[in-house]
Amino acid sequence: MRKTAIAALLSAAGLTLAACGGATVDSDDVTETQSPAAPSSAEETTTATSKEASTESSSSAPAAPADDPAAGEGAASEVENTPDAAPMRPEKDEAFLEALREGGVNVEGNEEQLVGTARTICDGSTVTRDAVAGQLVEQQATDMDVEELSELIETAARDNLC
Repeated sequence: MRKTAIAALLSAAGLTLAACGGATVDSDDVTETQSPAAPSSAEETTTATSKEASTESSSSAPAAPADDPAAGEGAASEVENTPDAAPMRPEKDEAFLEALREGGVNVEGNEEQLVGTARTICDGSTVTRDAVAGQLVEQQATDMDVEELSELIETAARDNLC
């Protein structure tokens, strides 16, 4: 009886997986393209795909606005300027980090961790403060010892964030 139940379960699972084996897309927006293995000449595939793309883009895709700088670009071009990668921080967070910088701490790369630590200090916890202070001392981000740095982090947090 048990073997029959297992066999029935495996059969049902196999049929379920087999039923899900094919992927179908029901959408008018998708164009059918022939696979490279399909017996067709490359020219016919390219011509058919180009015609479908031009017909589809003219009928279903919205036209690019006239003031869109990307409109009409054909090839990729090199980016000449990039936005600043530094995240925008609230003034309070930046003031906290500046207090640490003025105290002799190199905060670069640890800004988010330090702001998070300051928020835990505002919530009444000092565990993270001490761990982060120890980490910064080990990273040689400051010449202070762990106790001095812990006090600086707490003072800067209470003065600027809490």
